[in-house]
Amino acid sequence: MVQIAVIGDIHLQFDATDVAYFNQSDDDLLLCVGDLGTILRRGDTAVADSLSQLQKPVLFIPGNHDTVTAWQLLAEIWHLGWFARLTAVGQAGRVARLQRRLGRVQWCGYSTHPFVIHDFDFAVIAARPFSMGGPWLSFHPYLQRQYGVNSLAASAALLKAQIDATPSDNLIFLAHNGPSGLGSTQEAIWGCDFRPEAGDFGDPDLQEAIAYARTSGKRVLAVVAGHMHRTLKGGGVRDWLVHKDGTIYVNGACVPRIFTQNEQFVRHHLQLLVSHEGVTVRDMII
Repeated sequence: MVQIAVIGDIHLQFDATDVAYFNQSDDDLLLCVGDLGTILRRGDTAVADSLSQLQKPVLFIPGNHDTVTAWQLLAEIWHLGWFARLTAVGQAGRVARLQRRLGRVQWCGYSTHPFVIHDFDFAVIAARPFSMGGPWLSFHPYLQRQYGVNSLAASAALLKAQIDATPSDNLIFLAHNGPSGLGSTQEAIWGCDFRPEAGDFGDPDLQEAIAYARTSGKRVLAVVAGHMHRTLKGGGVRDWLVHKDGTIYVNGACVPRIFTQNEQFVRHHLQLLVSHEGVTVRDMII
């Protein structure tokens, strides 16, 4: 049995207490779905310094708040291509600086990470980094410069290439935002809760890659992501766990991940238990 911890959107809430807990835990691997800081990039380096103290293998995929300025976010929200190109200046340097602060934490995106743990062979496929969700390619200038990706079709093709290059038949997808195709209501696992008409806000390139993996004979054990927070705007709670076509989909974005329960501060993460028989998920409050 492989034990994997999933740390949802952090947004400044990860510190020495978390480091001590995970270093002493029985977790074999930690997956972080991104968003270390906030819209103003406040505190992301401090969180990165804490993550760098983890002694377990850690995979981190950057979210739409990582190394991104507030002006960049506004350009993406308004779909202003010229403004997005202008505000993207300097992102490569910010990425390099955050990578240095993360230390041995593995920075992921369009990448394959093979593991053999407790005699179980599997690979983690990291999806498109910096996703904001929906049917758009967010942060196009950086993705094109770094990965040669200038469209969702190109993104899907690059993800398929990672799948083709993976010898393992057992796959776990790691993303910041989850795939499309899992519901269009506000409470759907990656449904839109900030527009009255709701809608599916999943990533279509990730959905295409997952389907391709299945047709290629791969076993897609789990898809792990976050981004769309569990607490809905206007009230209510998002579905965070879905079983479909033999795959378990989990949204780890419990925000804030540190909160009070029974007059005590508690911390949230998810735990995947993976074996030849399949995957089970635990909602962990510590």
